[in-house]
Amino acid sequence: MGVARRLLAGVVCVAKYLNAITWFWDGVDVQWANTNGQTSAVLRRDGNVYVLTVSASTDGINHVLWMTNPAKTAAVSGPA
Repeated sequence: MGVARRLLAGVVCVAKYLNAITWFWDGVDVQWANTNGQTSAVLRRDGNVYVLTVSASTDGINHVLWMTNPAKTAAVSGPA
């Protein structure tokens, strides 16, 4: 999966990035998990595991965090 190489800030910038990776979502299995005290989505695609965590408040979304490093996603890499 392509990972942003720099911080993406602002609605327009993030929307353009997510639109550019629409191909990623085909065939993705999504399950919920608790990671580091937060609810996260565990995404499995083609044998790879990704963890997606969103930090939000009443003002809107503050951060969208993607963990793609297999060494760091190992804790949630069990069978689907």
